Amino acid sequence: MTQEQDRRAAYRKAGYAVACYAQGRPVPALSLDRPGDEEDEPGRAWPVDLGSGARHRLELEILARWVAVLAEERAAQETGSGAPSGGRTREALDALGRRITRSPEENEAYLEWLRRRAQGLLDLPGMWAAMEKAAEALLTAGAVPSREATALIAGVHQERKRRSGIGGWLRPLR
Repeated sequence: MTQEQDRRAAYRKAGYAVACYAQGRPVPALSLDRPGDEEDEPGRAWPVDLGSGARHRLELEILARWVAVLAEERAAQETGSGAPSGGRTREALDALGRRITRSPEENEAYLEWLRRRAQGLLDLPGMWAAMEKAAEALLTAGAVPSREATALIAGVHQERKRRSGIGGWLRPLR
C-alpha cells in the first residue's frame, strides 16, 4: 500500500473504533495489515431475525461504518487528495440496510439518515481529535491492540470533558 492508502485506511479504522467507543461497544484491535470490522468480509452472515435488539445492533453497525467512511473522506480532503471511492463499502451498507428496510427508496432514506447521524457524531467535540490520535498511533505502529486503542480514545475524551457541578465553576478548565 502507498503512504496515502495507509493514511486513508488508518483513518477509516480509527473512525470505526471511535464510533464503537462512542456507542459503548468494544473497540476492535486496529491493524493496517488485515481487514478490519468496518470492511465487510465476503460470506459474513448477518442475523435474519431482527427481533430482540438485533435491529438496534445492526443499526449501530451501519452507523459505525458510516463514521469510518466519513472519517476517511475527511482525512483525504485535509491532505488535498481525491475523495476515496466508497463503492465496496457502499454496497455493504446497502446490503445491511436492506436487512431492515422494505423497499429501495426506504433503504436510501434510511441510509441517508444514518449518514447524517454519523456526520453529527464526527462533529461532536473531541471525536475528530480521538480519531486523529488513534490513526496516528496506527500509522506509527502498524497495529494497535484493542486495549491500547480504547485507552487512547478514552484519554482524549477525558481531556475534553467539562467539569460539572459547583466544582466546575470554581476551577478553571484545562
